[in-house]
Amino acid sequence: MKKFLTFVLIITLGYFLTILGPWYLIALAGFLGGLALKNQWIGFLIGFLAGFFLWVVQVWLMTNASNSDLPERLAQLFGLPNTSLLVISSALVGGLVTGFGAVTGVNLIKTLKK
Repeated sequence: MKKFLTFVLIITLGYFLTILGPWYLIALAGFLGGLALKNQWIGFLIGFLAGFFLWVVQVWLMTNASNSDLPERLAQLFGLPNTSLLVISSALVGGLVTGFGAVTGVNLIKTLKK
């Protein structure tokens, strides 16, 4: 239950932080969520999944809400065949940043306890 609550906390904090500031504040959401966990691998997994899920939803909603051809142009610029791969690759970046933020939080708590 604690892991699920951490997952929801990271998604909620990540959503509000990325609305209020730059995209890389999602690492802060992962860091704060990682403070509640004890294992760095579990922390990375929860952080990665939360960041991935959040970015898939946000990028997909933005892509579908706009009537622009910008997503298709960006996909072509990066050599991707369609916008779905653009959404997935963006979500991988968000997941990695959030996961590493969570690992940092876990390791900070471990270091302070020693």
